[in-house]
Formats: sequence, structure tokens, C-alpha cells
Amino acid sequence: MVEVESLTIGRWRGLQQLATPEGVFCIVAVDQRGNLKRMLEKAGRPSDPQAMTAVKREIVGALNRDASGFLLDPEFSAAQLMASGELLGQNGLAVSLEATGYEDREGDRLTSILEGWSEAKIKAMGASSVKLLIYYNPRREAAARQQEELVRQVSARTRALDIALMVEVVTYPSSDDQTQEAFQAERRELIIESARRVTALGIDLFKAEFPVHPSVTQDEEVWYEACRELTEASQVPWALLSAGVDFDTYARQLKVACRAGASGFVAGRAIWREAAEETDPAKREAFLQTTMPWRLRELVAIARREATPWTAKLSAGAVDEGWYRTYPGLSL
Repeated sequence: MVEVESLTIGRWRGLQQLATPEGVFCIVAVDQRGNLKRMLEKAGRPSDPQAMTAVKREIVGALNRDASGFLLDPEFSAAQLMASGELLGQNGLAVSLEATGYEDREGDRLTSILEGWSEAKIKAMGASSVKLLIYYNPRREAAARQQEELVRQVSARTRALDIALMVEVVTYPSSDDQTQEAFQAERRELIIESARRVTALGIDLFKAEFPVHPSVTQDEEVWYEACRELTEASQVPWALLSAGVDFDTYARQLKVACRAGASGFVAGRAIWREAAEETDPAKREAFLQTTMPWRLRELVAIARREATPWTAKLSAGAVDEGWYRTYPGLSL
């Protein structure tokens, strides 16, 4: 196992809040903005800010008893759902830092921080963690260096604030003319190398794509070996994102990932997709009240049974007598 530094007490507490008592992440991601807007518009449903918040409120309100935490956005959900009561005191809260989407610069995909938002504001509102999504391909070297520098800068600020940092990496093709087939074939190498590089930049939790695309193989032994490589490459605990796959596929992926060392999940559309797409009122209500909570409970059961606690890779810093005298805190 790679040696990692112990966590300061604020970052340690933030990860505790996002996990179950066993140390497993069972986090529902509802921070989608651009994707959710497109889903609603495709279904012919309203997609204005009030409608976006309403959908998120329904999702969180139906899942807040079973999720260990939620990943929310600042524009439509984090403060809104805290104030209205759907986000419970028992739910850990991670809040997105980045603007939705990316800047396309000659094929490179670059992340930017949401204007008017900051790590300090996420800390001030009482969140457990800052979340940063980066589009990243280690073979696109110039863009990779720029994204790595962004992670370093965010890490420095979150450490100064003593708040945990979750980083999500989404890979993309190595060249503008690369076919999807070729891209999916190299997915394993890209995701594992991304984990190796990005988790060395001072982050606390790695939100990872599944390293084998279902179109490449359905062999779960291959899946397992790839996930073991990812576990070995990551210097911090990692949790599996759902990337929009169907629920049954995601449940299989999660079981394999957790057996191979993942510390749980940070999943979105695989759990709640129909909450945005279903237009029949009766079917949608049945989904919200029955199918969607059942899906989350199934994933929680898998994670709690199979996952490696996040504390297997991280430890709390020593707390000596009089620790409070040297604890940096925040400068007012």
C-alpha cells in the first residue's frame, strides 16, 4: 500500500460525515446541471431553475433516509434543499465547485470554477466536502498539466480551510479523430493512470469511472483485475460513479469494484434517471416512492457488504494534549 499522509481533523470529520458508520460511502449525486436540463427538455418537461430545484427536491426527499450523503450543486440544490428540509442533518454534504460543462480548447476539455463560488463559501455553508470535476486524459499532456495545476490550487485552498476534497475524473478521447471503439479499448489504461496522477495531488477522495466499458467485455474477472489495478494506483480511497449506465449494469459494476477495494459509491442517474425522464404522473410517482428508494437500498446493501472502509487508506492525525493551541483554524 502506498504511504499517505494522515488527515487533519476537519478533513477527517468531513469524510466521516459522508460515510456510513462502517466507513463506506453511499452518496447520491444530484449535482447535475447541464445533463439534467437536457434530460428534462428531451422529455418535454420544464427546465427552468425552479423546475430543476423541484426535481432535485423530490429525489433527495425520497432518498434522504438511506443515503449516507448527497453531492449537490450550489445553483439549484445545496442551500435550497438544506433550507427546505429535504437534506437532513444526518446526511453528509459535498458541494460542486466547478461550473457545469467544460471549455473546449482545440479538442482539450478544461474545467473552470463557477463564477462567484469558492471553497471558502462551501466551507462556510457547513458542507462536509468540496467536489471538483475535471475532464482529464494523461495523453493530452498540455491539457493534463493545466488540469493538474487546477487540482493543486484547489487542494491548497481546501487544506487551508481544513475541508475534505473529492475529485471526480472524467476521461475523454486521446485525439480528436479517435473512434469510440478505440477510446473504450484504452479506457482501462487511461483511468488507472489518471488515478495514479490525480490522487498524488493532495486530494482526499477519488470519484472514479468504472475502468472497463461494458462494450469491451462483460467478463467480471477482467472487471475485477482492472478495479484491483485502480485500487493499487489510487493513493486515497475511491468511490464509483455511475456515468449514466442502467441500474442493473451499475449494480454489477459496484459489486465488483467494492470487492476489488472501492470504498463505496457516488452515484446519480443509475438511481434516479426516471425522475427526470418519466412523464406519466402515476408512473413517475410510483418510481419516486418505490423503485428509486429500492435501487438505493440495493446499492447500499452491496457497498456495506463488500466495500473496503475508507479508513483502510487514510488515518487521522495524532491529537496530543493541547492540540487546540496549534490547530490553525480560520483567520477572521
